[in-house]
Amino acid sequence: MNTTPGKCINRNVSHLFIDLSGGTLLDTMVAHQIYQLTSTLNLLGIQSTISGIRPEVAQTSIQIGLDFSHVSTHSTLKQALSKQGIKLYERK
Repeated sequence: MNTTPGKCINRNVSHLFIDLSGGTLLDTMVAHQIYQLTSTLNLLGIQSTISGIRPEVAQTSIQIGLDFSHVSTHSTLKQALSKQGIKLYERK
């Protein structure tokens, strides 16, 4: 939260993908920090996409009043990237 907005500005990032699928536990404090981060980035003109949110985390976020309507969300990172026209090639 403290360094990401500045790094995004310094590197001219226009869109940040945040993939949560690797996390095993995401409590309300972390959900709130992600909300603050995406809100801050939004104010800076940087679009955010979150992928990999587990159902229980989504429910908890809604219950504590976090509104992620300003953020694009997807089940998987592959779906999120595809939506932006980025294709991933799978190894065979």
